[in-house]
Amino acid sequence: MKNITTRIKEIYPVSDEALEALLSCMREEIYPKHTIIVRSGSVDHNVYFIEEGITRSFFLHDGTETTTWFSEEGDITFGMGSLYYNQPSAESVETLERCKIYVIPISRLNELYENYIDIANWGRIVHQHGYNNLTHIFVDRLQLSPKERYDRFMKYFPRLINRVKLKYVAAFLGISIYTLSRIRSQKI
Repeated sequence: MKNITTRIKEIYPVSDEALEALLSCMREEIYPKHTIIVRSGSVDHNVYFIEEGITRSFFLHDGTETTTWFSEEGDITFGMGSLYYNQPSAESVETLERCKIYVIPISRLNELYENYIDIANWGRIVHQHGYNNLTHIFVDRLQLSPKERYDRFMKYFPRLINRVKLKYVAAFLGISIYTLSRIRSQKI
């Protein structure tokens, strides 16, 4: 669990005792590429810690998939509606590579939040960062040109461009695959 523990400690200085309590509640799962681990319209009762691989969060509207987020080694992913409100998730989460993921039930994570202040603080900071990132993505789509959005994507997700399909990156940036191809050809 090297990637997971490293990322947790980068975010917040969780004590060894609290970290051990968190890790002891997780079970390892291996998911093949293109597995839906969170399905939109369903309540999911887990949080997923990614040790190896990449996932994408997306929603379907009028037959078109729109990628809303990528999660990679060390990140967590979950159904937002399920985690926060015990309601069906609006988004699905799909593996884009074979993934080694450690899974913890939301109920257990909530118990850990109550028993370990450093885990609660870690969780708060994770969600603050997530909210901040989503806000910037929304504002970027309104204010930045497609090229500027691509440049920002490359700054914050430099390892993803060669690991995920360009159509997912284009959807994430809110641009067409043709626009993305044109921007990338100008960079080469």
